Amino acid sequence: MTTLSERNLPVTQIHDLIEQYFATFLSASAVTQTVHKFEQQFPPGQAVSWLKQTTSDPLWNGLLIALQCGQLLPHPSRLVLGQVYGSQQIGAVLAQDFADLEQEQLQLLCLDTKNQIIKRQIVFQGTLNSCPAHPREIFQVALTTATARIVIAHNHPSGDVKPSEKDIEFTKRLQLAGEVIGIPLLDSFVVGVNDYFSFAEHGLLNCNTDS
Repeated sequence: MTTLSERNLPVTQIHDLIEQYFATFLSASAVTQTVHKFEQQFPPGQAVSWLKQTTSDPLWNGLLIALQCGQLLPHPSRLVLGQVYGSQQIGAVLAQDFADLEQEQLQLLCLDTKNQIIKRQIVFQGTLNSCPAHPREIFQVALTTATARIVIAHNHPSGDVKPSEKDIEFTKRLQLAGEVIGIPLLDSFVVGVNDYFSFAEHGLLNCNTDS
């Protein structure tokens, strides 16, 4: 597996990613001060070492978890801010990303008109058995970017990728909401330990990426 040091990310890029994280929930006036305080404790140039650390402050830990989950840091071998060519491609990436998670997590991928991933965000994280979600919160995130279509993915910590009745119902609700809003649902994934289930591959969603 490629390590952070092997990727040799420049300090300015680490700084930009930290700033991007805090900008998701802080006002513009508070971001600069918060980033400065964070970087005093966690210098971007030492990210290789502090990426694996934890602190008693949940604010800092939130960023560390986001970085460790690959929500912000780009991985050359993973599909982050890249282009989606098909469900098999993105399914393989998601299977890697969700491999070690013990809690159920729902991720949203926002795509532009060329199917470039312009945003990837953890929308919900639940208990071992549940991950409450609502289309409203998902499209609130999607509408903050120039999103043309979305992909959602969540994991089953049990390893079974067969979608539950709730998974099927939720996907249908999200598809209908997307049609109304004008941001179609391209695919919905259920991810296990080493496998995935794609609604599009199984003909349950239209996976036409040309439109």
